[in-house]
Amino acid sequence: MARHSTCRRSNEPTRSVRLTRREVIAGAAISLAGPAIAQPAIAQTRTVRFTLPWLAEGSSVFLYAGKAKGIFARHGIDLDISRGFGSLAAGQAVASGQFEFATMISTPMILLIAKGLPLVSLGILSYDAGMGVGVLASSPITAPAMLAGRKIGDVPTSAEFPFFPAYAKKAGCSTDGIQFVNTDAKVLERVLSERQIDAMTGIASSSLPIFMSKNIPVRWMLYSSVGLPSYGTSVTATRATLAKDPELCAAMMDAICESLAFTLVHPDEATSLFLKALPEMALNPGIKEFLRVGMGINDYAIAKPDAKQHGLGYGNPQTLGAMVDLVMQYVATPGMKRPEVANFYKPGLGGKIKLTEAEWHAVDARVSEFGKYLS
Repeated sequence: MARHSTCRRSNEPTRSVRLTRREVIAGAAISLAGPAIAQPAIAQTRTVRFTLPWLAEGSSVFLYAGKAKGIFARHGIDLDISRGFGSLAAGQAVASGQFEFATMISTPMILLIAKGLPLVSLGILSYDAGMGVGVLASSPITAPAMLAGRKIGDVPTSAEFPFFPAYAKKAGCSTDGIQFVNTDAKVLERVLSERQIDAMTGIASSSLPIFMSKNIPVRWMLYSSVGLPSYGTSVTATRATLAKDPELCAAMMDAICESLAFTLVHPDEATSLFLKALPEMALNPGIKEFLRVGMGINDYAIAKPDAKQHGLGYGNPQTLGAMVDLVMQYVATPGMKRPEVANFYKPGLGGKIKLTEAEWHAVDARVSEFGKYLS
């Protein structure tokens, strides 16, 4: 843990980012209905089933690096990581019991909760989902209003797709005549690069690395640029898991935030650990650039005031409330019930781990180049 020594707990002197289980639980919201109660430490390692929202890529390097570094093991967790098929599918898989935990985009998580799925957020890991519309840099489409009447590729289970109508309305774009082309996630970027479609919806941290690693210039129009609140990754579980096993939830957030801190401060080492864990990816000659871009875009969305001021994993209930408003205003259907933030999120499990000012300065310098791709 010596490499972590410059990260610190909130409101404490610089120290190791590893917290004791008792420290985490004492400050954690282990029950949505009542106060936190300290629990006995985990006696032995247990296998935990975890799904990504998508394929293993730059935005998920920290999980593989944390596992390889032994961070999860030190918290009694043998993390079994599976690829995902979109944030909506990841949330549904957790709700059905296929996995105990997932990382997924926060807005579709709220949508699923409004539909009645018993999901909860244990913490927020990034502060812009990167949901948006991508076009080739040479495209005549230079503003959202120019999407009217175009062919737009999409993956229906992806996080951003249900919210395109809200984006279009906010951006002053008529949806009349737009032809949505349901596309396999494996080929969506290729279909755009071959000009079979005029634009695509997607997540910046997943799609931009594919284009940039192949030297295909693109422009990304963010949903958040028109005022749609859009927190990024949420660590998601079920209400039953939180109620039944609060210590495991606290341990997961502790290990996840430590892993994220390690990767933010040591991106090169984290990348090496990721490629050792997934050696088949290392065979791709462009993989290091692909991961560098993906990590950079993801880290750009992490290095925001919420994390800098309050610690990794912190989520602002007011922002989450605005996201609930977005869901209920634009994508609510009959039978959906407005979620109350206090019922699916309560601060305390996140926000324990802070980077130093110098470490954040280094992160900002590393990720500054990626802001120009996001508008």
